[in-house]
Amino acid sequence: MADQIPVSSTLRVDFETGINEKGSIAFKRRTFTNIRIEANADQLFLTAAAIASVQNYPMGEVTRVDTYSLIG
Repeated sequence: MADQIPVSSTLRVDFETGINEKGSIAFKRRTFTNIRIEANADQLFLTAAAIASVQNYPMGEVTRVDTYSLIG
């Protein structure tokens, strides 16, 4: 059976920047790398909220992207 080893974690925060020409909400994405793999969801969401508090646009979606190395 294969095992997975955590390699890296990335935090993505989308900010609502207005309405585009099609009438949909437009987003701008900020990506933060080198996030601690051990960080839990609450810690990451609080971090995203703190970042959003100093931005010009309201926070939309917050996403965590984890990368693993698979060993067989």
